[in-house]
Amino acid sequence: MADQVATLAAPLPPRAGRPSPLRGTLVGTIAVVVWATGGPVITFAPGIPPFQLIAMTFVVFFLVLLPVWLARGEPIAPKFAMPAKVWIIGTLGPWGYTVFFFHSYQLIPPVHASLILMSWPIVLLVANAAFRGRRIRWWHALGAAAGFLGAAVLVVGRNDGIAGFADGSLWGYLMAAAGALTFCAYSFARSSWPQVPTDAGALFCLAGAGLALLIHPFVEETVMPDATGWAVIACFGLLSVTLSLYTWDYGMKYGQVRALVSLTYLTPLMTTFILIAIGADTLTTAVAAACVLIVGGAFLGSKDMFTRAGRAAAETS
Repeated sequence: MADQVATLAAPLPPRAGRPSPLRGTLVGTIAVVVWATGGPVITFAPGIPPFQLIAMTFVVFFLVLLPVWLARGEPIAPKFAMPAKVWIIGTLGPWGYTVFFFHSYQLIPPVHASLILMSWPIVLLVANAAFRGRRIRWWHALGAAAGFLGAAVLVVGRNDGIAGFADGSLWGYLMAAAGALTFCAYSFARSSWPQVPTDAGALFCLAGAGLALLIHPFVEETVMPDATGWAVIACFGLLSVTLSLYTWDYGMKYGQVRALVSLTYLTPLMTTFILIAIGADTLTTAVAAACVLIVGGAFLGSKDMFTRAGRAAAETS
């Protein structure tokens, strides 16, 4: 999401009553923490098909904000009047990422899925340098190489090695990689958005829920959730969808964007610790090495954010 600094997350003109940068940063940090819980929560409902799960969790955002709009007396219809480009990007970006997210978690070990899915900042760092008119420096290249090596360590370091892909898990790794690329592309596309209200995310999620609902009967069997399943749907919908999207957008608009972007690199590390703590996965040498390579590579690739000269160059490019 570092590219959102350019347009959508650019500092807004100062005005009376504008939230302080500190408050914006603290609110945005909530999203970073919540993202780390999404994967662990999903492991408690492995039997619910991905598209059904998307439909049931994405609609939560809309159901949360609809009563708020009605209580405020805000007309609902005008909220849908947004450019087609905004609708397409706003809907397909998070929706596509979540499709790959859910599928990969069902096909490969959760820690592997998490680390690969959350490697998107590394791809974004190199893409941002390559396509935004900036030079690709040695730390960009080395950081990206470390991240890709970390993903390779996860794949090759499986207990059964690469020969174990006969069980279909190769698709899980490919979907995790596709999810990382999807979120990277979504972040790039969002940089050209006009300013849109934060609560527009509820409409994008409503559209995503409808799309998943249309696809679901053609590719999956409907599964009635048990009590645990309903709890997972509620938690993921309220936290990983509603709270994270809302607070991240707020942080991008009013907080210190560079600080928030750097904090996202800790998400895969936090997710890994949580998954291991709840017994959803185990800590192996390959997982530990991948954590160091992917998280370390992300920090190395973002060296610009931590030096005065790098920040000055970014501000003028």
